[in-house]
Amino acid sequence: MIECGVKSEKVRLLGRMDTENGLVCLDWTGSGFEVNFRGGELWAELEATCDAPDLWVAACVDGYPIARFMVEKARRWYPLVHGMDKSLSRMVSLMKETQPMPHAPGATVRVHAIRHDGELLPLPEPALRIEFVGDSLSSAEGALAPAGNTEWIPMWFTACGNYSHYACRALNAERRLLSQSGWGVCWDYQFNAEGNMADGYGLIVGPLAGEAAEARGCRKPYDFSAWKADVVCIRLLSNDVGGMRHADKVDELTPALTEGCVRFIEKVRACNPDAHIVWILPGSKSMPEIGVAAVERCRAKGMDKVGCLAVPDYGADDLGARNHPNAAYNERIGRIVADYIRTLIHA
Repeated sequence: MIECGVKSEKVRLLGRMDTENGLVCLDWTGSGFEVNFRGGELWAELEATCDAPDLWVAACVDGYPIARFMVEKARRWYPLVHGMDKSLSRMVSLMKETQPMPHAPGATVRVHAIRHDGELLPLPEPALRIEFVGDSLSSAEGALAPAGNTEWIPMWFTACGNYSHYACRALNAERRLLSQSGWGVCWDYQFNAEGNMADGYGLIVGPLAGEAAEARGCRKPYDFSAWKADVVCIRLLSNDVGGMRHADKVDELTPALTEGCVRFIEKVRACNPDAHIVWILPGSKSMPEIGVAAVERCRAKGMDKVGCLAVPDYGADDLGARNHPNAAYNERIGRIVADYIRTLIHA
């Protein structure tokens, strides 16, 4: 068996992380690594930094999940693939299934090394690079649970039963996913202003603060030039609208929320000057007209390559846990997003 580190030109690190740190730490949903591997078996040496909350990861072959497990606090080896035809090559990836945990900022998955019985081949370039910014819908909260389940537990979150994964698999795209349950553009679902995705957008892992998070680089400025997104998809507003309703100030706060959306689009454009920006609108009960108005105002200011995408509401047959959509609905939405992005790229 050959053992090697994961900071190599033949290992692609996935997701935002501090690459100058001594360790590779997985915080965002979908963060991890991928290799172009020819051989029979490949293992990863992983370590969770805490016993709770649970941190789950998934292994995929050519974008299709083949293993899913919780990472233990003890440092140990986990098989990603085993018993495969040694003469064949395939893309093998490991991705974190769970989102960052602001209530436990020290919780992360460390990737120490990989070992294998074959060869790591040069990595093909992805056709596109797509960043997604969202809330629980982009964390795919509850997507793997049976309908009617009411547990808020990390086991039900998923990066590979996630609409963004299905979209990127269809497009041969590399993904970066920034998502946080309950958070919005301006405030969270309980109208707490600190629960917003806009303020921390320029940081490596904006939702995480504190000594442990800072030690692994979460609060460092993110280098947008090192990974240039071709498309940035924003799927926010549901929690902002919920927060306005929680505060019973819908009419009063709608103008401020619209302006906040405009400012966020402008921030995304400043950080990604050449990218297409797509606002994936919230459901019909969550005031999608606010997203439409924000995009129209940005266009009126002269901004190009910015638009909206409406996706179907999810119904009773589409539910997983806690009234969130299941993986089948996510796959359907992923195809819609992929089809829309094709129209942008090939226009």
